[in-house]
This record gives sequence, C-alpha cells and structure tokens, in this order.
Amino acid sequence: MLEHDTSIPLFPLNVVLFPGMMLPLHIFEDRYKTMVTECLANDQAFGVVLSKDDSAHAPNVSQLFVDDLYSVGTTARITAVERLKEDRLNLITVGQERFLLKSISASEDDFLVGSVDPFPIDDQNNPPQMEGMVDKLRLMVREYIDHLADASGEDLSNATLPADPAALAYLAGTAVQGPLQDKQDLLAAESLGTLVARTVSVLDRENQILAYMVRAHQAHNQIQRLPFVDYSLN
Repeated sequence: MLEHDTSIPLFPLNVVLFPGMMLPLHIFEDRYKTMVTECLANDQAFGVVLSKDDSAHAPNVSQLFVDDLYSVGTTARITAVERLKEDRLNLITVGQERFLLKSISASEDDFLVGSVDPFPIDDQNNPPQMEGMVDKLRLMVREYIDHLADASGEDLSNATLPADPAALAYLAGTAVQGPLQDKQDLLAAESLGTLVARTVSVLDRENQILAYMVRAHQAHNQIQRLPFVDYSLN
C-alpha cells in the first residue's frame, strides 16, 4: 500500500494503465533495464504515467518538469520476466494502485523518480441512480464485446465481466480504442459515480463508431460476394 510522499521509479509511456489490468512491456533502454533490475531486487513496484509529449521519452530527464506528465498514474507490479539477448527484457506487469504525482527528480541512471500520494477512489458518496448506471455500463461493455466479436470473427460470448463496478469500468477503459485523453480522464475520476458516468459516455461513442465500422465491413464483404456480371463495354 502506498503512503503519502512515497518515492517510486516512474515509467512515462504513451499508455494509460488501470488498476487490475495487465500491461506487457519490452525493456531495451539501459536506464529502464537498471530501473527494472532495482525493482526486482527490492520487490518494488514502479509508476506508469501518461506523458503529455515526446520530451518525457528523451534522454536527460533532469530537464523535465512535473507538468510534462499527467498527475494521476498507476503503480505496476512485475509478475513475469523473460530475459532476452543484449539484456533486453519482456515483462508482464499488473496495475495496482492509483497515485497522485506531486514532484519528480532524475535518478543517477537517467530515469524519473516521483514523489506520490495514494489516490484511492471515493466509493462512498454515490448518486441514488448508481445501481442503474452500473447496469447500463455492464450492458454497454457487453455490447462493445459483441461488436469486437463481429469485427474479429472470434467467439467472445463466454467473456466474463467483473462484478466490481470500478473493475468493470477499468476493463472498459483498457479495451476501448479511443483517445488517450479519454482514458486518462477515466483513470483520474475522483469518485466511483464519476468513473461510471464517464465510462458510459465513452462507451456510448465508441459503440456507435465500432457498430458503424462493422456495418461498413459487412457491406464491403457483401459487395465482394456479388455474382460476376459480364458488363457491356458500351
């Protein structure tokens, strides 16, 4: 469990990691090889934060400011390691706790270290219509899975959805293909009610887009299957 003013290594990425969700990583930069080695040796998690631009991925992180990163991130626990040639690593990590990033500094090995506070979601003061919102979210997640099945041709009918509303919302946030800013807004929701409402809004738009893409793909396939017609040249 995080405590206030905890120092953790940071990995700025173009991805939003949600609590409970899996994130595979390929580690090839020397600085992050060192960071991962230290995390493994100390049985320590690191923080994943969304970067606002590419400057967070460049060398010499001492030039970065805390405002170059989004303020809400998630700790990542390493659960599996595959060691490759040239000391590269494939990792499987799982998101754990949300945190609020307060300040950053550069380590001697040129990776970021953040001072963070825990940022648990407020699940106490929920709106009266909360149960109905969660039911709607569950139906929309199932609809999204059905659209994915139609698009991919895979059978996803046995997919099991989490019972916990936050876990369900985080699963949806991981699955949707929308803008990273939308995902970050979901991660940064202060309350469960806000999280569910935002996820419903994102899924409503994503379901419409995905349904249109599936219909367009089906229409294209139908055209491809039309019988050959010997058209006149005149």
